[in-house]
Amino acid sequence: MKRAKHRHLLAALLLQPNTTVAASLLIDQMWGERPPQSARNNLKTYVWQLRRMLATLDHGRAHIETSGNGYRITVRPDELDTLLFQELTQRGGQALRRGDVALAETTLGRAMDLWRGEVLQGVTLSGPLSAWAVTLAEDRLEVLEDLMEARLALGRHSEVIGPLRRAVHEHPLRERLWIQLMTALYRDGRTGEALQAYQSLRLHLVSEIGAEPGPAVRHLHQRILAADPVLDANAPTACLHGCEDASARGAWCAAAHTGPAELPSDAGAFVGREAELARTITVLTHRGTGPGSFVAIDGPAGVGKSRLAVRLAHAVVSSYPDGQLYMNLHGATPGLVPLAPGEVLARFLRSLHVPGVSGRIDVDEAAALFRTRTAGRRMLIVLDNAADARQVRPLLPGGSTSTVIVTSRARLTTLDATVRLHLDTPGERDAIALLAAFAGPERVEDDPQAASRIVELCGRLPLAVRIAGARLAAHPHWTAARLASRLASAESRLDELAHGDLCVRTSLAAGHELDRHPEAAELFTLLGLLDIADVTAPVAATLTGRGPDDAHRALDALVRARLLECHAADGYRMHDLVRLFARERAVRTLPESDRAAAVRRAVHFRLAGSLGATVLPSLSALIGA
Repeated sequence: MKRAKHRHLLAALLLQPNTTVAASLLIDQMWGERPPQSARNNLKTYVWQLRRMLATLDHGRAHIETSGNGYRITVRPDELDTLLFQELTQRGGQALRRGDVALAETTLGRAMDLWRGEVLQGVTLSGPLSAWAVTLAEDRLEVLEDLMEARLALGRHSEVIGPLRRAVHEHPLRERLWIQLMTALYRDGRTGEALQAYQSLRLHLVSEIGAEPGPAVRHLHQRILAADPVLDANAPTACLHGCEDASARGAWCAAAHTGPAELPSDAGAFVGREAELARTITVLTHRGTGPGSFVAIDGPAGVGKSRLAVRLAHAVVSSYPDGQLYMNLHGATPGLVPLAPGEVLARFLRSLHVPGVSGRIDVDEAAALFRTRTAGRRMLIVLDNAADARQVRPLLPGGSTSTVIVTSRARLTTLDATVRLHLDTPGERDAIALLAAFAGPERVEDDPQAASRIVELCGRLPLAVRIAGARLAAHPHWTAARLASRLASAESRLDELAHGDLCVRTSLAAGHELDRHPEAAELFTLLGLLDIADVTAPVAATLTGRGPDDAHRALDALVRARLLECHAADGYRMHDLVRLFARERAVRTLPESDRAAAVRRAVHFRLAGSLGATVLPSLSALIGA
C-alpha cells in the first residue's frame, strides 16, 4: 500500500472484518470531523482502487464488497492476524481456566508470536482508529499476563524475568505484571531483587498518581518478607494475593478452584487491626491449626468486624483451594430479619452444585447434606453478621479441613473457637489514619487538631470516622474544622454522620436483641436520659423502677446486643454515639411525664447517697431532654 489513504481505509475495514462498516463511519475515520465535500466520492474511488490491489495480490479475489450503505471486507481467520489472535486467545484462556497450563502456554505463546510491532504501525491514526488501537494493545497486554501466569505455573520462572522486566518498564502502573516479576525473582532465589521490585512499583505509583500499591501487591510483599511457603514454585501466582480478580485476570487461579469463590471484594482502605490480622493469619496458615479452624470476631455496631473478616479471608484464601462460601446472615441488618439456617444451607448447597435443592428444605437434612459435601474438602466459609450461636451452628461444615470465620455483635461463647477477636474502637492514631484514608491525607495534614477533634466526636467508631472522611471527600471546599464544628452539637451529630448508603443511626437501630426483650428496650431508652457514659445495675434498676433481677436481665441483653459494654463486675459503659441514639429514642417514644419520672427517681437515688459522683446525671440535660 503506497498511498496513506489506502492504508487507512484497509485498516478501518480490517478492524471490523466480515462486518459492514457504514460509509459515514469510514469517512469520519479517514478525514475526521471536517471531511471535504468530495469525501464520499473519494471514498468510492479508494474502495475501487483497493479492490483492484487486493485482487492482484490474491488471484482475482477482491475481498471488499458493497453492502447497503457501507462496505465489508471478507477474510478467513488464517488470513488476518487479529482474527487468529482472538481465536488463539479464547482457546488459551479456556485451557488456563480448566487447569491445562501446558496447552494454555503453547496456545497463548502462538497468539503473542503474531505481534511483530505496534498496533497499526505505519498508519496515521484518527480518533476512532486510535481507540481501536488502544483496545488491541490492552488485549495484547492481558494475553501477555496470562502467558506469564502459565509459564510461572510450569516452573519456568527464570525465563520470564527478562520479558517481565521489559513489560513493567513499558507499563509501570500494571500491578499484575509486578506481582509476576516479584514472584519470578523470589522463586529464582533473588529475594532482594523481588523486594526492590516492590519498592520500584511503590515509587512509580506514589510519584505518578499519589497512591500506594494495592492489597494484592502488599500481601505478596509481606509473604516474601516472611518467606511464606505458599510462594514456592508449585503455587499459582494468581492465588498468591487472594484471587481478587480471578475471573478476568487471574485465569489460572480460577482454574485452581474447583468450587465457589464468593468472597466480597477486598478493595478499599484497611487501617489498624494489624496485630489481630497477623496473629490470626499465623494460626490459619500453621500446619497444626490451619484448615479446620473457627474464627469468631465480635464487637459493637460499626467497629469494623466485616472489614477485618474479608481482609483475613483474602489473606489466607490460597490455603483453601476447594472454594469459598460467603453469606451475610443479617443478624443485625436494618429492616431485615435474620436469615433462617435452612435458607442459608439451601443457598450454600446450590453453590456447591447439589441438584434438587429448593428454597424450602428441612434444616437437619440440609445440615447433614452440607456436612457430607464439605467433608474432606478444604473450604473457607465466611458467615458475616450472625445473630447468635443458634443461627450459626447448623452452618458449620463437616470434617476438620475447612475453616469458618464468623462475625457477630454477640460473643458466640457456646461455639468452640480457635481464635476469638473482641474488637473495640481503635486508638486515636488509627482513627485519624482511617479518616485520612477516606478524606485524603492532605485534609488531615492541613489541620491535625481539627482531625483529632473529628475522630473524638465520632467516638473513634470506624463507621462514623469513615462517614466523616467520606463527607470531607465529597465536599472538597470544606475544612476539617468546619466538619468538626458541625459535629460538635450533640443534638444534630447523628444527622451529620450519614452519607450515601452509610448511616450510624441506621446501624445502631438494628438491634434484634431489643426486639426480643421489651425490658431491655425500655432500659436502653431510659439510659439515654443520663448525660454519662458509665452506669451500674442499681442505677439501671432505679431508672426503670423495677427490681435488681429484672435490671440485671435487661443489662445482660444490652451487653449481648453490644449496646453496652461490661467493663467491671457491676459496671457498664455506653458509647457516646449509642447514648445519643438512645436519647433520641427516649424523646421520640417516651411521654414527657415518663421522662420526668425517671429523672426524679435518679435524683432521689442520688440524694439518698447511693449514687457515686462518677455516675451523677446532669440534671439540666435530663430536664431538657
